[in-house]
Amino acid sequence: MIMELQHRLVRQAINIAVSKAMEDMKGNTRRGVRNLIDLGLLFSQSENQKWFFNTAKKIISNPKNPYNSLAARIVTDIDNDTVKKVGLNLGYNSLIYGANKLRKRQAVIECAVPWILAFDIYGSCSGTFHCLENLISEGQELGIYSYVFCLHEANDFVMLCEIAKRFHECLFVFQVPSTLITKKAIETLSKKHNAVVSIQMTDMSFRCENTVNAYRILKQNRCLYGFHVTYNEDNMTQIATPEYIHSAIELGNLFGVYVADNGVSDTCKNAVYIFACKERGEKGQPLIALEWFHDVRYVSEKILSGGGYMSIHLAEKAYGEYKKAKNALIISLVEMIRSMQPCTSS
Repeated sequence: MIMELQHRLVRQAINIAVSKAMEDMKGNTRRGVRNLIDLGLLFSQSENQKWFFNTAKKIISNPKNPYNSLAARIVTDIDNDTVKKVGLNLGYNSLIYGANKLRKRQAVIECAVPWILAFDIYGSCSGTFHCLENLISEGQELGIYSYVFCLHEANDFVMLCEIAKRFHECLFVFQVPSTLITKKAIETLSKKHNAVVSIQMTDMSFRCENTVNAYRILKQNRCLYGFHVTYNEDNMTQIATPEYIHSAIELGNLFGVYVADNGVSDTCKNAVYIFACKERGEKGQPLIALEWFHDVRYVSEKILSGGGYMSIHLAEKAYGEYKKAKNALIISLVEMIRSMQPCTSS
């Protein structure tokens, strides 16, 4: 109870301070960014967190760094309530408060627990979402506040938006192909300020009609969005380039996630990771580029000593168990985690 009260007070204090910093950004972006980093240092609890914000402070001291431009785009183009809630749910709830809960629970259950869960929503029905809600509820109790939904059907938007609404302290990333981005779906999603959209770049190009239309709808609704793309030895020279990142920025993307295809060599993965680090670095571009497995593993090691993330195919795992139980969920998230080694690499 004391820990929960402290969490509420800290979250409220951060929310007030972030609101003030964002207002400052509208008049002076550099000062606003600097104030946000100082705020992060103030609430840092570990040496790793202090190292991160001190590094960020050093980067923004360079007047030519890309983050002032990125921050200006965020404040101007994205709904400010979304920016605040996403930042709080990821930066504080997931990586600080949640990570602290996870470390304590890991010691009790003697099992490594991931800080982020990815659910593949395929072949869904009402039972799927009931099961998913139970898993997220259990996950939040454990300390998991970040979730990725991989969507395949347009009708899933409504149900998943309702789930996002119920778990307002969690971060939800909607990973979708551009064909599922419709005006109606995004208008519903944009009202849930704890959701982020990531467009699946199946055709690799930012110039195809479906992709351009999807980004136009997202921008009109002031959503926080980016892209994710699967890479391998054959296409990396096309998509792991500054020109590709520049094209993404032109359509309003704030982040880009590179996911290794099955069987990709370590040499290729390392090359893409180096590229991502360079593009988001001090002399890079105003977009946060990530190599999924390297970066999630790095964060995991910093906050959980190697907890990782876990991907769950809901239709095969969770919903399969739900059908067996009919109206009762007989497999818990902890049991699921025990049966599946959290992913720390591909």
